[in-house]
Amino acid sequence: MEVLLCLEISSRFRKIKSWVQQLRVAAYCRVSTSHKEQQDSLKNKIAFYTEYIQRNPCWQFVAVYYDTASGLRMNKRPGYQKLIKDCRRKKIDLILVKSLSRSGRDTEDTIKQIRRLKRMNIGVYIEVGGFNTTTVNASIIDQYAALDQAESQSRRQNTKR
Repeated sequence: MEVLLCLEISSRFRKIKSWVQQLRVAAYCRVSTSHKEQQDSLKNKIAFYTEYIQRNPCWQFVAVYYDTASGLRMNKRPGYQKLIKDCRRKKIDLILVKSLSRSGRDTEDTIKQIRRLKRMNIGVYIEVGGFNTTTVNASIIDQYAALDQAESQSRRQNTKR
């Protein structure tokens, strides 16, 4: 389904109408546990992304996908699986995430998913770092994913202690 938006652009003394296609935008959120604090955080993230996407006149809100699960196994996260399925069905142009670690903790899996989405012409905007995977060099993404995995492992070890 193609959605068009008419923008009026002021050009000195006359107005020019230009038609541009809205980006179909979704967000993905994940928390690791069902503890009340994390569930409250998840609700806040869903509300934030819903409003943030809907406020942008160049974007069409698709959905906020979410999971309460560990980031280790992508196949154990139904929200993430639905997001990927909708991407394959060409329902999404851009995905917003807070950080790469919210997508997954395993560097290799995260990089594979980002590259797969890029081949489908789907960008991922990562807030922490402020970059879009369609416009940034792949090595930057690889470095961020490796740093996120190291940070997650460190956090996990500290929690165990």
